[in-house]
Amino acid sequence: MTEIQNFCNIENMQTQILEEIIKVRPRGVLTVPKKMREGLFDLGGVVRIKKLGRRLIIEPVKTLSYPVRSYSDKELQEFFDLDEKETKELKAKGLI
Repeated sequence: MTEIQNFCNIENMQTQILEEIIKVRPRGVLTVPKKMREGLFDLGGVVRIKKLGRRLIIEPVKTLSYPVRSYSDKELQEFFDLDEKETKELKAKGLI
């Protein structure tokens, strides 16, 4: 519909902001304009949407093609303990 382009300075980095006014269709369906989704979203990809005050933030989510294991708190603590032990041993030998 209407395109607005602004520039802002985020942490000393100039970033172009594209803004467009779009219609919200029945059931809350939105169409992200092609020039905004190109290079950002994969066709059939997954996005994360967050509500921040009165704003919606839509971010691409990259999925992994392989399974990821979740570790229990006990397993994580064992890993941290082993890491701490090995770090002390390496420091004692002057290797780190």
